[in-house]
Amino acid sequence: MSSLIKRTQDKELGRGMDRQQVVLHMNHGMGDNSYAHNSIIQNKVMREAKPIVEENIKRLHTIIPIHCFKFFLNDLFGNDFNSIFKSLPQFSEIIEEKKGHKLGPCFINATPGTFYKRLFPNNFSHFVHSSFSLHWLSQVPKKLFNKENIHLTSTSPPRMHKAYLEQFQNDFKLFLKLRSQELVSEGGMVLTLFGREETRDMRTAWRLFGITLNDMRLENLIEEIKLESFNLPLYDPTIEEAKEAIEEEGSFTLQRLESVIMGWDGNINEGVDDNNKLDLNMRAQFITKQQRAALEPLLKAQFGENVMDELFLRFKNKVAELMEEKILEFPTLIISLIKKA
Repeated sequence: MSSLIKRTQDKELGRGMDRQQVVLHMNHGMGDNSYAHNSIIQNKVMREAKPIVEENIKRLHTIIPIHCFKFFLNDLFGNDFNSIFKSLPQFSEIIEEKKGHKLGPCFINATPGTFYKRLFPNNFSHFVHSSFSLHWLSQVPKKLFNKENIHLTSTSPPRMHKAYLEQFQNDFKLFLKLRSQELVSEGGMVLTLFGREETRDMRTAWRLFGITLNDMRLENLIEEIKLESFNLPLYDPTIEEAKEAIEEEGSFTLQRLESVIMGWDGNINEGVDDNNKLDLNMRAQFITKQQRAALEPLLKAQFGENVMDELFLRFKNKVAELMEEKILEFPTLIISLIKKA
């Protein structure tokens, strides 16, 4: 790599968070590859977290006189807010059917912006629920020198694991500090994010994407320089890593920290009779569409739209092969917190 290309590349990467905020979003709309149509796993984990959310909110009502419970939506600037707004009339109808007029008026507002910066005034909100977001880092750790992979693997050197862990710790502590400033005293917060077991290895999905992209590089389907400069801005913490960051930051009392184990395919065959179960190829396709809905905008920005179909087809085939060998599962962390008085 020439020094001129390297300097240009570093300058582009140096734009960091601002560029990432534009690229980091799920697939928009209501199409076949959209996030709206491929969020079954998120849906299932939200149902698991619902009792914990309700528990935290009920606690609030017993200790704080709340006349107006504040509810704002937040995501990065590239999020598809229009699709959310279009769904609100149906949401209101469902609430009215369930609650009648006992609930009172419900006002919904959107606040675009990164949650690694301030979003609201001091002592403003009563409750925060962050769903499947905090495994996204504010930026890729610097000076990784990770040419062979796009993320951590079991063979990555210790310095790379340390760099990713430190980036997660810094980001997570910053998130906690900022939300503590915005929450009222003893306000509540429930977080869900992807986690991992107590091993150094990250989620196998990231490794499979790395293998697939390397195969395509060898066939000259993608440029070597683009692969060498690409790393996923993601980190899946263990329970202990999340707990340590919460305790070190110090603004919150930890109420619950639980791990929910979920299959890559969202356990879609669970409770289904044998005649209606999806076969291996269909389950691999389901997994691939989940990943595509979340990662395609980021991958497209780096490698180009013209290779996306081929990339995800190859990824699907690798998932199907792996599913013949082992059960593919991952933990999701559910964390319930109370701001200290």
